[in-house]
Amino acid sequence: MNVPRYDELADVDGSIRAHWKPIVERYARLGDAGLRRADQRLRNLIDDDGITHITPADDSTTPRRWELDCVPLLVDSEYWSTVERGVQQRARVLDALLADVYGEQRMIEAGVLPPELVYGHPGYLRRAVRHARTHAHTLVMYAGDVGRTPTGELVVYADRVQAPSGIGYAVADRKLMARALPNLVQACMPRPLTAFVAALRLALVDYAPPGVEDPMVAVLAPGAQSESTFDQSYLAAALGFPIVEAVDLVVRDGAVYMRSLGKLKRLDVILRRVDADYADPLDLRADSRLGVTGLVEAVARGAVTVVNTLGSGVLENPALAGYLPALSRALLDEDLVLESAPTLWGGAAHELDGLLSGLPTMTTTNFRTAEQFAGPGLTTAQLTTLRERITATPWQWVGQVRPDFSVAPSATPARPGRAGASLRAAPVSFRVFGIAQGTGYAVMPGGLGSVLADNTVGDMNSVAAKDIWVIADSSSASADDAIGRRVSGTGSLSAGQDIAFVSDTVFASSPRVLSDLFWFGRYGERAESTTRMVRVARERYEDFRYRPWMTGAASIPLFLTAVIAATGPAGATRPAPAPDDANEAVVILHTLTVDRTTSGSVAYAVDHLSRAARAIRDQLSTSTPMVLGTIGRALDQLVTSSATDPEAVDLGRTHDDVLRGLLALSGLQAESMVRDPGWQYMDIGRRVERAQMLATFTATVLAEQHDPDVDVGLMEAYLTANESAIIYRRRNRGVFRLAAVLAVLLFDDANPRSMIYQLATLRTNLTTLPDAVRSAAGERVVEEVITALRRIDPVDLASVDDAGRRNDLVVLLETVGAGMRELTDILARTRFAYPTHTQPLWGTGSKVRS
Repeated sequence: MNVPRYDELADVDGSIRAHWKPIVERYARLGDAGLRRADQRLRNLIDDDGITHITPADDSTTPRRWELDCVPLLVDSEYWSTVERGVQQRARVLDALLADVYGEQRMIEAGVLPPELVYGHPGYLRRAVRHARTHAHTLVMYAGDVGRTPTGELVVYADRVQAPSGIGYAVADRKLMARALPNLVQACMPRPLTAFVAALRLALVDYAPPGVEDPMVAVLAPGAQSESTFDQSYLAAALGFPIVEAVDLVVRDGAVYMRSLGKLKRLDVILRRVDADYADPLDLRADSRLGVTGLVEAVARGAVTVVNTLGSGVLENPALAGYLPALSRALLDEDLVLESAPTLWGGAAHELDGLLSGLPTMTTTNFRTAEQFAGPGLTTAQLTTLRERITATPWQWVGQVRPDFSVAPSATPARPGRAGASLRAAPVSFRVFGIAQGTGYAVMPGGLGSVLADNTVGDMNSVAAKDIWVIADSSSASADDAIGRRVSGTGSLSAGQDIAFVSDTVFASSPRVLSDLFWFGRYGERAESTTRMVRVARERYEDFRYRPWMTGAASIPLFLTAVIAATGPAGATRPAPAPDDANEAVVILHTLTVDRTTSGSVAYAVDHLSRAARAIRDQLSTSTPMVLGTIGRALDQLVTSSATDPEAVDLGRTHDDVLRGLLALSGLQAESMVRDPGWQYMDIGRRVERAQMLATFTATVLAEQHDPDVDVGLMEAYLTANESAIIYRRRNRGVFRLAAVLAVLLFDDANPRSMIYQLATLRTNLTTLPDAVRSAAGERVVEEVITALRRIDPVDLASVDDAGRRNDLVVLLETVGAGMRELTDILARTRFAYPTHTQPLWGTGSKVRS
C-alpha cells in the first residue's frame, strides 16, 4: 500500500497550514497569467545577474541558466527549530568524530565504528593524522541534505562536509525573489540570510593560525569550468575575500603565499572548494592540477588553516549514516534529533541480505569508487551483475532507501524542458548550512531548496532550485539577534573594530587574473568592432540592394569582402557575393552575427567575453552580468527567430541591441572599476585589439585603389564603422580624400578611435604600471610602432603603384599588426605565464580531472 507524500501546504483534512495562508491568497490573486509574468521576471533577473551552473553529468562545460522556482518553500518556526537543533547536533557529532578519526581513534578501538568505513574510504588522508588542533572545532562548515518522509519525519539523506557548496546560490536566490516578488517578501517577512554570511566571514577570520592578528583569507576554487563557478565567485564577493586558483598560490618555507603584482602575500586561511585529494599534487593526487604543491606540509606546520580541513571528506561515507546514532551517544551522550535516511551496509553481515534483496528499490553506492546505481532504473541483467559485484566486495557497498519526499506548491515543469509556470504539487528537499560559532554552530535560517523531478529513478533529479523561507517569530528573531551581536562586535571582535579589517582590500592580481582581464578587454573590443563593421555592412547593403544602379552600389560587395577578411581567417575563405546576390549577402551577415562556430563572428567574441567574465567575476562591476545578459539574449532571440519564423528575422535590431550592451559594458569599465593594475591590463587588452582590428580593417578596405565612386563609398563606410564619420565631415565639408581619412583614423591624437590614440594610451598604461608588473620589452615595442607612425605623412600613404596598390600603407599597417602581436607574446611570456606544474618522478598518474 502506497502511503501518500507529506503535503507541506495542507494538513490531512485539506486545510491550508497557517504559515502558508498569506502566500496562497496572493498567488490566487495572481492567477496563471500573473504567475507566468512573475516567472518571466525571475528568469530575466537570473539572466541579468549571469547566474549559471554546469550539470556534472553533462559532457559539455557550457553553463546553463540557473532555474529557480518562483514559489518559495515556507517553513514555520516550530518546524525550523527542529531542523536547526538537528543540524547543530549533527555538526557537533561529525566534528567530534573527525577529531577522533585523525586523533586517538577511540571509536574504532571501542568497536563503535568499523575500521573499513574509515581506512577504506578515499576521503581518509593519512597525512592528516594527528595534526595539532588549535581551535574549538575541527569541522568549521557543515551542510546537510534534508527531506520530509510521508509521516512528516525529517531525515538527512546526505552529510556534506568535504567542500559544502550552495551558500552563494542560496543568498542569490533570496535576492532574486526579493526583486521579482517584493510585495510577497514583505508580506511574509522570511528570516534574512545576511547575518549568516557575516558569521561565516567572521568564522574564517577566527580560524586563522594562532598569533595572526590581521589574517589574509582567500577562496580556493577549481576554476571557471567547475559546475559551481557562480556559487564560488558569488560567495567570495559576498565575503569580501579574493577567489584564487592553484596557479595563483605557492608554498615557500612551509607557508602559503598568493602571487600578486609580482610579489608574494602570505595567506592565513583558505576556504577550500577543491576536493581534499586534489588539494596537493605532492602529497596527495599526483595528477591534480587543482591543488597547491606543499599545502599538506603547510597545514601540518600550522602555517595555514584550510576550511574544511583536509581529510574531512571521510565523513561523507554514506555507510556512516547507520552508525551515527551510536556515535552520537558515544561522543555526545545524546540521541540524534535528525535521523538519517535508512541505509544498509554490505560490510555488516546482518545487513547484507537486505541490501542484496532490496537493490531494485534502493540507490546503491560503492564508496570506494563513487559509483552509484538507481535500482528502479536497472534491468534484470544489470541487477544480477550488481549483486555479483557486491557479493565479491560487500564492505565497499551501501544501499540507501530514498524517502518519498514531501510535496509543496511549485511553478516549475515536471520535467526539464516542459512548460511550467502553473501551480502543481512537486516533491521537494533542501540543503541547510551550519558554521562553527563559539562552542557550537550557527545555522543559516533558510537554505538551498530543490524541486525534484517526477520520476521513479531515484527521485533525485532536480528540476529547479527553491528559496527556503523561514517564517519568523519572537524566538527566531532573538536567534538572528544573537548571530548579529556575534558579528557586530560582542563576540571575538573588540569594541570599535570593524569586520572590514579582516583582509587586504586589494584583490589578487596574479598572472592568471591579469591574463583574464587582458583577454576580457580584448574580446570586449573585438565584439564591439565586429558588431560595428557588420552593422554598417548590413545598413549599406540594405540601402543599395534594390537600387544597384545608384552611385556607390559597386562598393558594397567590396566592403562586405573586407569585413569578412577583417573578422578572421574562418570568414576570409568565403567568396564575395555578387552585387545582386541578396541571399548570399544575407547568409554572410547572419553568420558573422550569430554563428558561434565562426571565429570572427559577434557571437564567438561574446561567448569568449562571457567566459572570461566568469573567471574574474570578483574583479568586475556587479552590473557586468546584467549587461552581458542583455547581449546574450539579443543574440539568442535572433537564433530563435531564424529557426521558427525566418520572416521575422531582424538583423538590424540585433546589431543595435548588441552594440547598446557593449557600449554599456565600456561605460562600466570606464566609470565603475578602480584604476588598479588589473584595470590597466584590461585596458591594454582593449587598446591592443582596437589597434590590431583597425590595422587589419584599414588594409582590407583601403589597400587598393578603385573607381572614384567606389572609393568614396568605401571610405564613407570605413569612417562610419570606426565611429569617425561625423568628425570627418565636420572637418572636411563632406569631401572625401584618402589622405584626410587616414589623418583622422591613423594620426589624430584627439580621436579616441585613431591608431595613434590607441598606441599613446598603451604607452601610458604600460609605463604607469607598478614596477613589479611593468614590461620594458613591451614598452619598447609600442615606442617603435609609435615612431614608425610618426615618421610617415598621410599624403604619402595615399600614393599608389602601377597596379593601384598602396604599398606604403600596407607596410605601415603590417608593422602595427606585427607590433601588437609581439606585445601580446611578450606579455604572455613574462606577465601571464603560469608556473610549471610539479611532476612526480614516477610519471603523471591517471587522467587529470577537469
